[in-house]
Amino acid sequence: MVAALGFVASAEAQAPTGQPVNRALPVVTQAGSTLTTTDGTWVGDTRPYTYEWLRCADASPESCIAVPGQTASTYLITGLDAGARLRSRVTASNPLGSRAAVSEPTAPVPVSAPTATGPGALPRLSPFPVLVVTGRTTGARTRITGLLVRGPAGARVAVGCRGACRAKPFTRVIPAGRRVRLRKGELLYRAGAILEIRVTGRARIGKFTRLRMRRGRAPARLDRCLAPGAAVPSACS
Repeated sequence: MVAALGFVASAEAQAPTGQPVNRALPVVTQAGSTLTTTDGTWVGDTRPYTYEWLRCADASPESCIAVPGQTASTYLITGLDAGARLRSRVTASNPLGSRAAVSEPTAPVPVSAPTATGPGALPRLSPFPVLVVTGRTTGARTRITGLLVRGPAGARVAVGCRGACRAKPFTRVIPAGRRVRLRKGELLYRAGAILEIRVTGRARIGKFTRLRMRRGRAPARLDRCLAPGAAVPSACS
């Protein structure tokens, strides 16, 4: 299970006497590749507020994983966000305690997806898979703290690793809830390790994602399409 978010469902959420109370949720706006969150409206808080950003596989709060190190009121969208939705979480505090409120999700970050064209063209998996990745890089090591896939129930998820890694290949099947967390892949990786995730379904175009670990930087991400039975992915049309 994904950890609870402290989600505030309405402006009338109850809090112990004296603690901050949220009256209006934070709102996220976008300018180019930069997201900015408002603080929301609070009663009984003491500034400054603190901020977090959440990367979500879909619109439900249960599909979200906190992005490590993102503690400003702005967030720069990266390749790791492809296909995901983003939320802000704002925490207000005073001497009697603290409370958090979470924004509504953004629209999905654009990602190339296949289209069915021409006679006999294969359809794609629907919903087309989304891979949410979170982690932290320190020097030559990258700690992956979250790997979550959203996709159609029954689709097969195969995970493999090449290079300097100790992760063993494994497979999962996406359950009826249409999301699965790949905890066996949430490990410590050295620079140069390559993590590959394939999401496939019978007679459907699937998704291929490659994460290449880098020294001192976030992993390089590559998203491609995967035809049934193909060993090599191809660019999505």
